[in-house]
Amino acid sequence: MSDADALLEEETSLGLPPVADGGELPLDWEFAERILKRLNPRNQQDVYDMAARDSKNGGMLITLMVVVWWLFIGGTNDDLSEGISVFFSLNFEQAALAVMVLSLISALLTEFSRDMGKILPSTAAGGMLILAGLYVAEPLVAALFLSDADLDMQLGLWRTLRLGLLWGGTTYGSNLIVNALLLKWLIRFLDSNDYDFSERNEPVHRPIPSSTGDD
Repeated sequence: MSDADALLEEETSLGLPPVADGGELPLDWEFAERILKRLNPRNQQDVYDMAARDSKNGGMLITLMVVVWWLFIGGTNDDLSEGISVFFSLNFEQAALAVMVLSLISALLTEFSRDMGKILPSTAAGGMLILAGLYVAEPLVAALFLSDADLDMQLGLWRTLRLGLLWGGTTYGSNLIVNALLLKWLIRFLDSNDYDFSERNEPVHRPIPSSTGDD
């Protein structure tokens, strides 16, 4: 075993990530460290618990948003010929689906780009969020400020509230699912590298120096 390999093995056994030549972490270790710092699990069991909890809550929330769309948008008596969006000429039902899809994809791109350090996915996610926000606000804005709009105030507000619920719920649920996927990758990484990070979170107990002076 070379000196470098021995040093890497010693650092891992002490709960420290190995440092390659030049003082930089290997890419997979750097990615794992980003996940650990952002999600801040206490120990490996906490990683398992967080992965299961985020996966369950994210799936429940996305399913709930689909139910909301089905009951309050797809199955309602809204006149789809009213309030056609100026953005790609979508009707209300299509705009609601677009809000959900844009929120889902933008959340996926944002979370992955943040941990991978990529700029382009975050830029695309920002554009998607702006477009989703325009779809959400458009019914209310049209009812308030456009005199020739075919939406009254009550209908415009009701549509914006439903779209806003889909926007927020889908975004938050997507974030939870992404966190669960990242934690699943982290679990495989910790198991394959036999890496225990819990020692870093334990408080350091320093001995209190005793007085040796004469009374």
